[in-house]
Amino acid sequence: HEIKNPLVALKTFTQLLPERYGDPEFRDTFFNLVGHEITRIDSIVNRLLGFARPVAPSMVRVSLHRVLGDSLQLVKQQAAGVGVSVERRFDAASDVILGDEDLLKQAFLNFLLNAVEAMPDGGVLGVTTAQTSAEAPDAPGNGPRERIVVSIADTGKGIRPDDMQHVFDPFFTTKSTGTGLGLSVAHGILQEHQAGIDVSSEVGLGTTFSLSFPLAGEQEERSA
Repeated sequence: HEIKNPLVALKTFTQLLPERYGDPEFRDTFFNLVGHEITRIDSIVNRLLGFARPVAPSMVRVSLHRVLGDSLQLVKQQAAGVGVSVERRFDAASDVILGDEDLLKQAFLNFLLNAVEAMPDGGVLGVTTAQTSAEAPDAPGNGPRERIVVSIADTGKGIRPDDMQHVFDPFFTTKSTGTGLGLSVAHGILQEHQAGIDVSSEVGLGTTFSLSFPLAGEQEERSA
């Protein structure tokens, strides 16, 4: 599943290349993405090989808005292909967190592609950010601090109440295809980033994942 995500992007751009090769902007985007996604596949394979001995993330100051923007760019064509429009609104005044950029992008892609797949007949994918001072919703007791909340919302089929508690379970899926590892992997990545996760859903109306990251202090940086 993790390898399939970048392969889908590569396949989409390759299919569009013959008819849009004359478009300089498309060519630049295509060539940049090919190199980047091949590198990402190589990184994912290496992580799978070391699954029994996970590599600790390298935490540095990173712009979450930039990572989100890059992730949205990668799913834009696939979303358009099934009639899904993308709406983004980055309202958070601060967006710098301590994070591993590759892992964050992997997590966001899993959430974004999951949202797109929940709307096979079209819909709206909304990605917003906001700044707040609060505890992580699933990690109470640590006290409030400035956080950036990323909301990824779809207008898809929603999640049944009985399935909500299993959303992040490894190998759990309601799809006819897929391994059920995408959201489980994303959940693990967010835990490494001390991020809180809140899920709200209504069958037939859609689902929203709210991801809450602690903002980095001015001098804060560490390696896990």
